Formats: sequence, structure tokens, C-alpha cells
Amino acid sequence: MKLFLVFFYLTLISTFCHADYQINDAKSCFRGSFESYESWLAYSASKKNFNKERFLASFPKSKFNERKDTLECVDFTYQVDGFTVEGYYLKPKHQHNKKLPLVIYNRGGNADYGYMGFNKKIDFIADIATSGYLVIGSQYRGASARFIKNNGQDEFGGNDVNDVIALVEIAKAMPDVDTSNIALVGWSRGVMQAYQAATRLNNVKAMVAIAGNADAEKALARRPEMEKVYQARIPNFQSNRAKELAKRSVIRWIDKLPTEMPILLVHGSEDKHVNVEQSKLLATALSEQGYPHKLVIYEGDDHGLLKSRADLFEQSISWLNSYLKAN
Repeated sequence: MKLFLVFFYLTLISTFCHADYQINDAKSCFRGSFESYESWLAYSASKKNFNKERFLASFPKSKFNERKDTLECVDFTYQVDGFTVEGYYLKPKHQHNKKLPLVIYNRGGNADYGYMGFNKKIDFIADIATSGYLVIGSQYRGASARFIKNNGQDEFGGNDVNDVIALVEIAKAMPDVDTSNIALVGWSRGVMQAYQAATRLNNVKAMVAIAGNADAEKALARRPEMEKVYQARIPNFQSNRAKELAKRSVIRWIDKLPTEMPILLVHGSEDKHVNVEQSKLLATALSEQGYPHKLVIYEGDDHGLLKSRADLFEQSISWLNSYLKAN
């Protein structure tokens, strides 16, 4: 009976649609190698540089079972601009007929680097979902080309932002989601996506920006190796360098952000990928413009904020609860 109900539900959500946006190929995240804790551990152990001690400390069996018992985690595909893009969402299984606020999570990385695999899905964003939110995210076009045809190309803050915008239309077809109550959460490159999406979406009540850039030109000066990524991902980057960097720099169009969207800026002081000065720079600009915000810097922590995960979650969920659940 339980298997039948799961199949029935996945069949049902695969028909959700709004305008041109529709969930296709819906499948539980807890499948294949991730169906049980033992099979997940065996799969992880087969990977290069696997650290069993760290794995067991981060993901004990009790945590896996709790996630599987209380959360619905679904992978799906959807069409954007004629491309087939991967997405995923997580939500509590038992929400007692209450509509859930919507959190759009924007991952870091580019193309398939930074892909949201199972381990990432049931970590930080699962904590958010467990707290009473539907968390939805895109893998972005170009991330799944190895196994999905017509997946498109990642433009690193170009037309791939459409992949984020489309998630709201998908969520509108879900009867247990309140799309008048939206937050954007981004990490690294995902912060850039979140800022861009915020200028195009209605009803965004809050944002959590973790380890993100504000000024792409200054960021590139500190980390020149990213030039290769920009050249590979951004169309016509060489001939439109200044213009394309400005498009990806919220500091250049801060006045386009919703004034009613409080922003939590989070950064590690020892971040070698995105310098902490980026969040400090934006915090200063937000203050000058009168935008509500808070800056949290974790001394001694890096881009992954592994030393500060517990407090990062507490800060993030407190921020979301204050501005979404209060409505």
C-alpha cells in the first residue's frame, strides 16, 4: 500500500503544470543507491578520497532515517527556453493542511561542478525543509548534459536565471505551497542567481546570501583564474567583458532589488574562493541605500563554512521564520 501511494503521488505531481512549466519524470531522491543507509554508505565508500569517519559523523544512520521518514525529496525535469533542465524539491511529509512558504535554493558552482547530489540535498536545505518550508532548486541548464539530452549550456548568470524563475511557476501548481510567501537562498555563485532573480520576482520576503560576490570585477581581480570560467560559460564574454561582469554584479544595480526584502549576508573570514570583502562591500552599500540587512562573519571559517554549520542554520532559519512565517 505504501509503495502504491508513493507511486500515485509521483504520478500526480508529474502532471502539475502552469503555462509552459510542468514537472516531468518525478522520482524520489531516496532511490537506487540512496534507498537505504547501507547502500548509500557502500556507494559513498566506492568514491575516491572517501572519509568514513567524517561521513559517519556528519550522516549517522539515525539522521538518514529521520530524513527519509519525515521529508519528501523529489527529483524532476522541466522545460525552460526549449531546454530540459533538472530540478528538485524537499518538503515535510506531514504539514497538517497548512500551506508552506517557498524557499528557492540557488546552488554554487558552474555546469556540473557543484551539482546538487544526494548528500547535499539531505544536508543544509533538508534542515530548512524540516523547519516547515518547501525548498525547491534548479541544477541549472548545462549541469546534466551527460545524461539528459537538450540540456543547454550554463551561462553563469545569463539565461540560466530563467531556470530559477520557472520554479515559481512550477510551485504555483502545488496546492500546499504559498507562492505569495517566497525567500531566496543562495550559496557562492547561487547568490548571484538569487540577486538577479529577486529583480524579476514578486512576493520575495527575504534572502539569505551565503559566501557570494557583489562585484564581479573586483572578485576577478582577486581570483583571476575565474577568467577561464567566464570565457567558457558567458556568451560573447571577450567582446562584452565589462557589460557582462556588470550584469553579474549586484553592486551595480542595487537599486533594482526589492526594498521590502531583508538580506542576511553570511561569510567566512578565510574564504579563499569568494573574499569576505565582497559581503562587507555589499553591506555598506545596503546601509547607504537604506535596505534592511544583517552581516554575519564567521572568523576562521572558509567557503564551505563547515566549522559554523550549526550556527549558520540557526541564523538562516531565524531569518526565514522572521520574515516568512510571520506573514
